[in-house]
Amino acid sequence: MISASDAFGLFGSGLLGLAAVATAIRLRRLPVRARYAVMLAAALAVFVPIGELSIAACVRGVTGDLSMSTLVLAGAACFAQLTGRTLIGLRDRQALCWLLALAAAFLYPFALGWTRFDPYALGYGSIGFLTALLAITLAAWWARLHVIVLVVIAAALAYLVGAYESRNLWDYLIDPLASVYALVRLLPPRTVLQQPASRSP
Repeated sequence: MISASDAFGLFGSGLLGLAAVATAIRLRRLPVRARYAVMLAAALAVFVPIGELSIAACVRGVTGDLSMSTLVLAGAACFAQLTGRTLIGLRDRQALCWLLALAAAFLYPFALGWTRFDPYALGYGSIGFLTALLAITLAAWWARLHVIVLVVIAAALAYLVGAYESRNLWDYLIDPLASVYALVRLLPPRTVLQQPASRSP
């Protein structure tokens, strides 16, 4: 029988797969009924096992258990493609991306063992880390950055109920996919340099 952590992990991987499919085919361009039909077919294809494994299980085997940041972004992408309405505003998305990028810059380089300081160890119940996280959440709530508050609360609840096998809070907050997404979103847009048309003599 599948465990609760495996079920939650498969759900997250499946949600990521659905978001990728919906975004790739630009689901919002289709009629409303067609959107729901496509998403239903995609959900069956992602979650129903083909042989011994489903596509969701294969995705999970590659990505591991996904953080709440990735799940919130994937869920918002599915919602936007399905309904045509944006669930996360530009301001909220930019703030979340900046926070994820800063967290990744703080976590991953030091976690490689380049120094004696290991920020990953803070996720095992460090009072300082929990205090900083609470302060960030309160600041985000005061600034009306609702998506950051949602991600932190969802991560905290998932951590408390043991949704994943990991007992490190970092794994519930951030993962490499969310970090890469944030960095890509923060890259400046390409500017096309237009040269003035040459005048004919």
